[in-house]
This record gives sequence, structure tokens and C-alpha cells, in this order.
Amino acid sequence: MTTPTREEFIAAVQDGDAERVSALLRRGADPSARDTAGGLTALMIAAGRGDAATVRLLLAAGADVYTADSRGGGTALHKAVQGGDSDTVRVLLDAGAFVDAVAATTGHTPLMDALWYKWPDVVAVLLDHHAGLNLSTHYGFSMREHFEYELNVNTRGKDKLLAAERLLKDRNQSDAAAAEAQKLMGAVVAGDLDAVRRRLSEGAEVDARFPVVNGFNDGHTPLLVACRDGHEEIARELIAAGADVNATEPTFGAVPLHKAVYNGHAGITALLVGVPGIDLDFQGITNGYTPLHDALWHGYEECARVLVVAGARRDLVGHDGKSPADIARESLGADHPLTRGLSTTTETVAVAAHPA
Repeated sequence: MTTPTREEFIAAVQDGDAERVSALLRRGADPSARDTAGGLTALMIAAGRGDAATVRLLLAAGADVYTADSRGGGTALHKAVQGGDSDTVRVLLDAGAFVDAVAATTGHTPLMDALWYKWPDVVAVLLDHHAGLNLSTHYGFSMREHFEYELNVNTRGKDKLLAAERLLKDRNQSDAAAAEAQKLMGAVVAGDLDAVRRRLSEGAEVDARFPVVNGFNDGHTPLLVACRDGHEEIARELIAAGADVNATEPTFGAVPLHKAVYNGHAGITALLVGVPGIDLDFQGITNGYTPLHDALWHGYEECARVLVVAGARRDLVGHDGKSPADIARESLGADHPLTRGLSTTTETVAVAAHPA
């Protein structure tokens, strides 16, 4: 049995022949094959056609939901949104597609495209998946400016645009209400320990996440913010109340330890490493750095020493291939005691005692 050619496979996808696509996949067709003429993957073609059945087949076979087309830099989700099929959009989002993926050429997110193509039903799906409202295009329009431009230039389909506008207003109001309801987060941001204690005693959810409003606290738990902003006693209260010390935030994929060491908060670092179940070696999604990498990167020696004594791994490498010793060499110099200690598994790293 011969392996299908790319042309044969792409033609089946373009024809919307799910049965044939399935048969070709069983014969070894590449689910991530590209159309050489347009630079679209098979998944993008099926998504743009609103062919949810074929999209499911391709995803099950391992098609890459994250890759971009070779001309405009859009993803399969962008194509599905442009095609206007809500079911296909949901399938891709359920498969992990980034709801705020940005097209390389335009800077359009899927939500911007849903507004541009006048698909209010698709807008609703994206908003339900927390699509950001405060992003901008590469040509300088904010989301609001982008939408106002569409309202001005379109002579048809304004009813659909107005329906989408109502959805955007509802989402803005919902975000504002959710932010206002986060009294515990407000107390943490203000650094008000007494208010934090009151909110916890009133039953505030200790790991409640801030809504996604394209701000600094998006998707953060109170502990993530306390560790980032240096509120040590507040962090202690949150941990005592059962806060998740391994919670990640969605922007950098960082945990509380990353937040603490990145900003040089040695006391919070010492507090966190003593919590049972803490993951000392969590690697962030943007660069693969562990907390030890981050501490060394910014030259916070005391934070780094706390992590080493606590047993942080020295062998993990970031996406740039660098180990903690490599980062220490660049940041502190090859002859620094901490660098020398990290460069060997036998030498003890000198650590200054730090009060718990």
C-alpha cells in the first residue's frame, strides 16, 4: 500500500470528503500537510470550510492546531472564524487552540476576525472562551477602534455587527462586575493585610482568579500577585488558608516561586520552598526557565541560594539550552562562588541563613 501524495490528501480535504480523508490518513497521509499553493495546512483548509467532521479527523490524527499559515501568519482558528462555523470554532478551542492567537501580518485575533466577518454567533463562542477585548492590531487599531471602523465602512450586515456589539458590551459589564467582586484580590493588590484576613474569614475563595481584561493580574490568583508584589505576610496568610503554591498564570505560565524570585523577594522565596508539595523546578511556558534560572538571570543571589539549599535541580535547561550554571556565568561571572557551586555536583554552595 503506497503512502498518499500530499496533493491527493489536500484534494480530499478540499472536497470535504471525510470518508476519503479518513482512508488516506490510515494509509499514512501526513495530517499536517500543507497546500504548497496557498501555504495552508489541511487543518486550516477544513477549518475555513467549516468542515467540523474533517477537522475532528485531522486533530485525532495529530494535526498541529497551533501552527500558522506561511503567508498571513494566521492559525486554523482564524480560518474557522472567517468561515463562520461555530461548531468548528468550538472543536478547535476544545483542542487547545489559542483564543487570542495573533496573525503575524495583521495582528488580528480570532475575535477581531469574527467581528470583521460579521459572525455574532462566533463572537459569542470566543467571548465564552475569554477572548481578550483590549488588544490591538499591528496597524494601530485597538479592538474598539477596529470595530468602530467596521461599523462605519459596512453598508450591509449592520444588524449582525450591532448584535456583536451587544455581546461585547455584555462581556465588558461582566468583567467589571467580576473584578469588583474580587475583594480578596483587591486587598492583596493594596497590600492590606488586615483586609486580607477579613476577606478570608468571610469565606473568600483563596484561589479565585482575576478575570482576563488584558491587564497585569489577568488569570492570577491572590498568591501569585502577593508573591510578585512582595507582600510576604499576606502570602503567609494565603498559604495558611490553603492557597495553591503551584498555581500558574496564563501569560508566562509562571508559578508563585517564579514571581517571587523574578522580583528578588528572598523572604517569600524561603516561605514558599518550605511548603509541602511545592514544585521547585516548574518550567515556565515562554522560555522554559525554572525559578532558579529566573533568580540567577536577574542577579538575585539570595533567592538562588535559598532554592539550591531547598534542592532545586541544576540540570534543567531553558528553551535557549541554558542551565542555571550557564545563566549564573553570564549574570554573576565565572568566578562567582555561586557560579562555581552550580557548575559542579560536589561543591557546596555557600548560603547565608535567612529567617523563615
